[in-house]
Amino acid sequence: MVGATFIPMTVILIISIVLSFILSLTYKVFTNQEKAKEMKERIAELRKKIEEAQKKKNQTELMKYQNEMLKISSEQMRATTKPMIISFIIIIPIFFWLLPSLYGNLDIELNDSHVGVLKYGAIEENVSLMQENPLLIKIDDEKKSLNDVIVVGDKKFVLQKFDKNKNVITLKRDIVDFPFSMPFWGSHIGWLGWYILVSFPMTTIFRRLLGVVQ
Repeated sequence: MVGATFIPMTVILIISIVLSFILSLTYKVFTNQEKAKEMKERIAELRKKIEEAQKKKNQTELMKYQNEMLKISSEQMRATTKPMIISFIIIIPIFFWLLPSLYGNLDIELNDSHVGVLKYGAIEENVSLMQENPLLIKIDDEKKSLNDVIVVGDKKFVLQKFDKNKNVITLKRDIVDFPFSMPFWGSHIGWLGWYILVSFPMTTIFRRLLGVVQ
């Protein structure tokens, strides 16, 4: 069962690293780094001056520095608009089509008797909801509770939730297993969680290597 999670984990790792580099390079190429550095330094100076003006209770200087900071912040937003749009064009098909289609969740629709069929490729297994709180389901003859791992063919899923309004059980695709539980994610990480965990440090590294003003 090693390959069931190793291959998706590696694919998403590579996608995350490549995307982090491309997006960092996009900001490097499509923003004036020298001007961005000047604006960043000026904002740092203005923050200090605002603090001093507040201590002195000088409203005239305070308003002056705040207005200048607001103007520079607006310039920063305009400067990052183009790379931001390019980034969205790159990210949207990957986040809303490619990765969900490859490693997305599996929804099981139940009837009024809380019975349904898990369908995944050529695999079909009977599923029934035994208990809502705490969540307990039965897949064929095996009982599973919240966050339990469910093996479907050569893929691993985790029992994530039951939507009472839609009468749907959701299984999250298990991409990475940690020996410890993390806040919000637990020990079983899906594709989005794994992407975020990799992309944050890699983006920071690439931006520093490329000299992108942060």
